[in-house]
Amino acid sequence: MPQGFEDLEAGCWEDSGEASLYAERTYVLPGDKADVTQYYRAAAEREGWKPSQATRQSSKEDPHASLCFTLGKADDATMLDVYFLTEEILDAEERRTGPEFSSGAAYRVAVTSTADGSATSCSD
Repeated sequence: MPQGFEDLEAGCWEDSGEASLYAERTYVLPGDKADVTQYYRAAAEREGWKPSQATRQSSKEDPHASLCFTLGKADDATMLDVYFLTEEILDAEERRTGPEFSSGAAYRVAVTSTADGSATSCSD
């Protein structure tokens, strides 16, 4: 795990009367974005996750910008979001990064579902 990001972040929040559950972890791969993208696309497909509209749209402009998948039907879906961390994201979170962030692809894997089973949208 990258320095300062060793813990799994998980929790629950309530927006507009609907509870959402999430878990996310930050990784740094000593490779490039293409390696991460290829790995998660293959793993998600193998496990039955389907690319969401957000993945299909981002792949046209930057195939490595963000991956978003759903598992299950609309009323019982879970969202898997894999996105690359930018300096802006880390600054907004007021997070300090270790040296490994400059030598590879930093990304976050997040899984989200609402308490009634419907997924929330992937992050931008």
